Amino acid sequence: MSLEFLITSLIIVASPGTGALYTMAAGLSRGSRASVVAAFGCTLGCVPHMAAAILGLAALLHASALAFETFKYLGVAYLLYMA
Repeated sequence: MSLEFLITSLIIVASPGTGALYTMAAGLSRGSRASVVAAFGCTLGCVPHMAAAILGLAALLHASALAFETFKYLGVAYLLYMA
């Protein structure tokens, strides 16, 4: 590992993410209960990413261009449905 990688990793790990900023904002504006709910919601949002990593979805998508394209178009269809 290079020194640049280590410094960049340290900066990324030390800085709060959007979930932490949202949780703090909810707590400051609406109280501690809203902060706990926001923290739970942000944590629940990480579950699909963890499940995909556990199931090896990243390796599958890296190995198969067809699987990646299919997954990408399913994401587009989902976003269009949500819109």
